[in-house]
Amino acid sequence: MNKSLIIQTCILTIILIIGYFTFTYLNKDVNLSSKDIKSKNIDETEFGVTSAGNKQSSNKILDLSYRSSDEKGNTYEIKSVSGSIDEENENILFLKNVTAKILIFDYGTFEIKSKNAEYNKLTLDTHFFNEVNLLYLDHFINSGDLFLKYVDKEVKITNNVKYNYNNNFLKADEIYLDLVKRTSQIYMKDKNKKVKAIIKN
Repeated sequence: MNKSLIIQTCILTIILIIGYFTFTYLNKDVNLSSKDIKSKNIDETEFGVTSAGNKQSSNKILDLSYRSSDEKGNTYEIKSVSGSIDEENENILFLKNVTAKILIFDYGTFEIKSKNAEYNKLTLDTHFFNEVNLLYLDHFINSGDLFLKYVDKEVKITNNVKYNYNNNFLKADEIYLDLVKRTSQIYMKDKNKKVKAIIKN
């Protein structure tokens, strides 16, 4: 057999062997990469479902602050450490650790604090509840619930109401404040019961 033919055959064989192993190796890497990509896509999808499913955490907002004013110079500012949006009404916020200030022109500032509140961004109506405190000058009221109708400037305080003013103490079922007329009513739901008072002055 011709010597050059043998050499050419050997070279061709080596090329074919190298080509085979190269193709096999590269094809294996491609398959592995495809599996990795597929696996990563699955993981991301699962994470997305978990995140979307946890509506409370996805709707959670930190350090909320809202402020509004009217043409008469009255302002209402409310802040909270955190809050979440109502799933059925995007205008309703459920707030935690709340502070609020109501400034009535030529009257004064009312400060409110509570553990929780339900706030309507559209109407500004707010229900403060859970350890509610209201402070106006030397007047201090604590209760379980306080309902504010800001547009009408009306405040209804209820649920174990305790009122302190210059060491004078009152205990009642409800207190109603009209911030426009600057009037207040303190009363019991049961007409047969009387407001408890300790007057020191």
